[in-house]
Amino acid sequence: MFKRIFQLFKIARKLSTSGAVETLNQIHPLPLPISLFFSLFAAGSMPNPLDNQKSPGEKLCTALEGMGTTFIKLGQFLATRPDIIGEEMALNLEKLQDKVPAFDVYEAKKIIKNEIGDAQYKNILEISEPIAAASIAQVHIARIKNENENKEVAIKILRPDIEKLFNEELDALMLFAYIIENSFSKAKRLKLVEVVHLLREITNIEMDLRFEAAAANELYENTRNDVGFNVPKIYWNYTTKKVLTLDKVNGISIRVF
Repeated sequence: MFKRIFQLFKIARKLSTSGAVETLNQIHPLPLPISLFFSLFAAGSMPNPLDNQKSPGEKLCTALEGMGTTFIKLGQFLATRPDIIGEEMALNLEKLQDKVPAFDVYEAKKIIKNEIGDAQYKNILEISEPIAAASIAQVHIARIKNENENKEVAIKILRPDIEKLFNEELDALMLFAYIIENSFSKAKRLKLVEVVHLLREITNIEMDLRFEAAAANELYENTRNDVGFNVPKIYWNYTTKKVLTLDKVNGISIRVF
């Protein structure tokens, strides 16, 4: 319990100094005790003058992006629930990007070796620096030996300790949601406890790359003989809960259209 309370205080500081609470207060005025609680944690922080030029939704996106994985995922989840936060705010939160700094390739190699074992790791001939990094995982290009052939693959690797960090912050958010719902009757309609619970379920599945591999493999098997389809193959002997290896495929990002 003490660990959850300490984590809750850290989150309160993040929410206060990021501008997220101020933005939420503009959209839906918070009860006075909650406003005072967060004001204490905001002491000494300086607002960004550039934020004055943004809409409340844009400011909330910026704040959540700056607070890390848990809050990026929370914002992305809320973007799918206009019934809770309203259509306009949901549209704004759809713009959330989970691009974050990559972790070191040395750390990536260590995770891969621990996951697939020394013998299998020796069949990885080379591995690149990260080519993409998001809040939960990052991607490297590699060459591997598979059934006496050299294959160019993409390897997706979970961030170190991401599951522990995420669940610790969600434990604190669950405590906060429970306190709010039981202290203010009007807050019950926001279903805060339900939101945090669903976010935990969804993201814990996302943090087990075997689920993603299984879905991708099913698509591969269903389309392997179809003309015009090129679906990446999953390499199961290089895939675990924390590592996903599949064919590298060249393409054009849908974002350019």
